[in-house]
Amino acid sequence: MDLLEIPVPRANLWRGANLGGTDAIAIELPNSDLADLEAAAIDLAAQGIDPVDAHPDDLPLGTLEPLVAELRHEVLHGRGLALLRGFPVERRSVDELGLMFWGIGLRLGRAVSQSVMGERLGHVVNVTDVDPHARAYRNRSELAPHSDPGDMLSFLCIRPALDGGVSRFVSSLAVFDEIRRSRPDLLDRLARGYRYHRFGEQGPDDEPITPHRVPVFSACDGLVSGRYVPEYVQIAADEDPSIQLDDVDHEALDLLHTTTNQADLVLDFTMAAGEAVVANNYTVFHARTAFTDSPEHRRHLLRLWLAAEPPRPVVPGTEQYPDGPGISPKPGQTPSFASRYDEPNQPGRQ
Repeated sequence: MDLLEIPVPRANLWRGANLGGTDAIAIELPNSDLADLEAAAIDLAAQGIDPVDAHPDDLPLGTLEPLVAELRHEVLHGRGLALLRGFPVERRSVDELGLMFWGIGLRLGRAVSQSVMGERLGHVVNVTDVDPHARAYRNRSELAPHSDPGDMLSFLCIRPALDGGVSRFVSSLAVFDEIRRSRPDLLDRLARGYRYHRFGEQGPDDEPITPHRVPVFSACDGLVSGRYVPEYVQIAADEDPSIQLDDVDHEALDLLHTTTNQADLVLDFTMAAGEAVVANNYTVFHARTAFTDSPEHRRHLLRLWLAAEPPRPVVPGTEQYPDGPGISPKPGQTPSFASRYDEPNQPGRQ
């Protein structure tokens, strides 16, 4: 079906200005419903069990189960964005919280590797004091609106930054609909897509830049999907002279950037300790402002990349890695890549 004609579910066309704040996307985790999961996490942590080695039977949800099922449906088939409130950060250790977060994640999807380090439960902490070229989730710079690999993304805030670190979420399908109505002539260029730089995280037999174009917007089995990482597009063009972004490309990408930051479309908020966001990477883009922390007070989030089972139907070429939504581990390496985005005040690092 032509992208100009395909309908988008109303649930995906939300605008931040109409939500009235985060209460509209919030799901509360009552202490009474957390009891079974919390008790199991305490026990496993005392045994020194790594969260990624725990199975669903090890982390029973108890009365939390219907709420998590509701969450999964909302993220995969509804608005595509939800905020969980009530993780007990004031009384539980990071290891215990990681087990609780992992236990919920196991019911949402299959956790995949987030970098060459192979971590399936990631720690989002600024490490630029030891690695100035660390990939975005390990630095404190601004991130432009983008999507991550996998069907779903989830963050759990252990500790917010001293200053900054405001999260931005925008419906990629509302962005699509806005562009479709205002500049349908540019939609074809975005649907054609762009080659992505893989930032040194490709497999040993893979090219450093995708041989195919990754579409920004595409449709499969009647579902429109969004996928975009601005830095990967720009660095691919910077490093490969055969990749030419013409005036139409620049106009389309500028419009995409403007629309993904359009004031009435975005939802901005700072995650508080004990809050976890879950987003659909095919229907929601996310971003973050730069932040300040210190050795005594480091911003700390836990992160999951999740593949849904069954997966969302998408067109071939949507994934940037041939082995699936995650990044293949490379023992001894860290997610680090020097680019022009390392310069101050250059948003977009991913």
